[in-house]
Amino acid sequence: MPPIAPVDPVLATVILLVSALTALARAWIAHRTAVRKEEEHTERTRIAVTGSVSEHRAAVVRACAELEAAARPQSSGRRRPRSP
Repeated sequence: MPPIAPVDPVLATVILLVSALTALARAWIAHRTAVRKEEEHTERTRIAVTGSVSEHRAAVVRACAELEAAARPQSSGRRRPRSP
């Protein structure tokens, strides 16, 4: 069995740095995506509630939540079939 060739320390450092930066970038993008989705949800709900009377606001918020849940893809990656 041939011996394992030594790895250049500079190359190993560069590979480690690139891997760490890639993981950091992915985490940052996932975080910003989640924040943006939440901001959009809040804005849509605020706009819907603004034009309603106070006794109907709970129903408006509930309807917004149901619409957004129906628009979200299922966990298996497939969308629910739309009802006619």
